[in-house]
Amino acid sequence: MQTRRRLLQTAGVTASFLLAGCSSDEPTATETDTSTETPTDTETASPTPAGPTAVALRDRTRAYVERLVDGEYTTAIEEYEYTDAVTQQLDAATLESVWTTQTEGLGEYVEIATVQSATQQEFLVTDAVVRFTGGRVIIRLVYDDAGRIAGIQFPSAGTYSPPAYADTSAFTAQSLSLDTGDGCTLPAELTLPTGDDSVPGVVLVHGSGPLDMDSTVGPNKPFRDLAMGLASNGVAVLRYGKRTSACNVDPAALSLDATVTDDALTAAATLCEQERVSRTAVVGHSLGGMLVPRLLARDDSLAGGAMLAAPARPLVELIPEQMRYLLSLDGEISDGDERRLASVEETITRIRNGTLDAGERPFGLGGPAYWQELQAYDQVATAGDLDRPLYFLQGERDYQVSVERDFGRWQETTPGRFDAYPSLNHLFVSGEGQSTPNEYFRPSNVAEGVTTDLADWVRGETGGY
Repeated sequence: MQTRRRLLQTAGVTASFLLAGCSSDEPTATETDTSTETPTDTETASPTPAGPTAVALRDRTRAYVERLVDGEYTTAIEEYEYTDAVTQQLDAATLESVWTTQTEGLGEYVEIATVQSATQQEFLVTDAVVRFTGGRVIIRLVYDDAGRIAGIQFPSAGTYSPPAYADTSAFTAQSLSLDTGDGCTLPAELTLPTGDDSVPGVVLVHGSGPLDMDSTVGPNKPFRDLAMGLASNGVAVLRYGKRTSACNVDPAALSLDATVTDDALTAAATLCEQERVSRTAVVGHSLGGMLVPRLLARDDSLAGGAMLAAPARPLVELIPEQMRYLLSLDGEISDGDERRLASVEETITRIRNGTLDAGERPFGLGGPAYWQELQAYDQVATAGDLDRPLYFLQGERDYQVSVERDFGRWQETTPGRFDAYPSLNHLFVSGEGQSTPNEYFRPSNVAEGVTTDLADWVRGETGGY
């Protein structure tokens, strides 16, 4: 799959040379179409040299992306004209592989937010910003002067930099492998404070989607930030690649426990075996935070759990709420938006009724077994039965998990420590104003206060277990 991605990203020697260095957080193009209506040719400032107008090619890009969103990969191959160099490398199966790789884990499709264009040399470059409930992706189509697709790229959202608070002299990093016992080996890394003394340790548990050990979203790597920040403050950290990212598995066939719980417990057992680790807690983010009580209930040796942006409500309540929020960012809910929301509610009804089709993966998460286990799980009740310390952290600018309806419910029902951070979003990255998925694609780091608060809690409140 990595080979296919590279082929598409450099499809056509001329196009790849043209776009070298152009990948950035924001599209580089200069003309923008944000309308869902078909523009007229008079709206464009300049056509591509001797070919279709910029408006026509922006429309073509929008329609192309709609084919990908609808899973019509064969149609996208047959109805669009490509240069010979691209044709030699691209078929429907490859296109499907590339698109699903780029969008898996981003949640439900919301809209094509913008299509921008710019003329570069003899090419016209179009960038479509495609929004999902959990983020966005930019797809770049490069057209030659005859209007043929000469290149397809997914521009990088920027470059990751380690946080300033990471003291690399205070810890070492060791690569490990987690043997899950079923043929799936997960890459992992142990970040261990320097010295010979015993230290507490934590395992980081991912949110939804096929995430790597850094929990990478765009250019951001929140789990790497947490690992370095905690290790700089005397806490060992084990993080690992999620099964759906590291192994050749069918996510639609996996249960919730097979997707998350079992591998997290394997990671915890591996950390417990480390000679200098005196005790092990779990730190979960989003879905991983929601499952922290489940992990503690399954393993009595775990010393406690920290829950970052953890839903207190079922996901079937959060998903329509997230969708409506994103669709309303432009100031209104259109008739088309209402139809999309109705479709989401119809899917939610089938999840609640247990009538999903075999192989179906609503919202890009899991199949029938996954949702059945998730529906049967009550994280608040499970947390109430625990006798180990819990720590709840919440960004107040988080639009995916509610300060009032989730963090507030935890405060009302569950003993523990609670910290809220006014400027932080779902990734615990600082920002201003209304939170949008675009923030996830600007290079930044987890706030230092989160890492120091977590370290203080691990060192101070898990010692009795």
